[in-house]
Amino acid sequence: MVFQQIVQGRSRNFAYLFASRPGGSGFVVDPGPDPVPDRLLEIIRDLRVSVTAIILTHHHADHVAGTVALAAATGAAVHAHAETARLLSGRVRVDRLLVDGATLRWEENLAAVVLATPGHAPGSSCLVVNDTWLVTGDTLFIGDCGRTDLPEGDAAALFRSLQRLKGLPDHLAVCPGHDYGPVPIRRLGEEKEHNPALQAADLAAFKAIP
Repeated sequence: MVFQQIVQGRSRNFAYLFASRPGGSGFVVDPGPDPVPDRLLEIIRDLRVSVTAIILTHHHADHVAGTVALAAATGAAVHAHAETARLLSGRVRVDRLLVDGATLRWEENLAAVVLATPGHAPGSSCLVVNDTWLVTGDTLFIGDCGRTDLPEGDAAALFRSLQRLKGLPDHLAVCPGHDYGPVPIRRLGEEKEHNPALQAADLAAFKAIP
């Protein structure tokens, strides 16, 4: 298995590279914000990975800015939720739509389950990769969650999405979209214990979090 968490840009975005093995096939999540993701491409080439998919967790520019360049360099198909595709129209071409509950596969030992988690953005999606990693984009951070005061953000939808993530197994490693927390990755069980966004008992309590 290949797992790489790559920090990019001034907003401390995380891009992710998963592959079945060095020299195998795999995918990239959120290749931004650098317009030409040189460091990401260098890692892909060093590991001899064939990137066949670029998966976008949502449409915000800091998560998608490297998509066109990476797709051109690798020939990968761009995957995103239908709402993300709508909001990216004219900026990034989406080749395949992510469907809630679908499983995407690469070779014999790499699979990603799609979870629709709207709230931060209408098309926000998370991925459970190999029952090991939970890639959360801007839905869930380490110690916090995504904001909902941007256009088309929805606090009630985000609360419901976080409740869905809260129901997942504790052993999953939360892999957020930004390096905003005390550590870059933490087990979901620890987030349930320490993250106020997951501890809120109801929507009112969630909205009251500073």
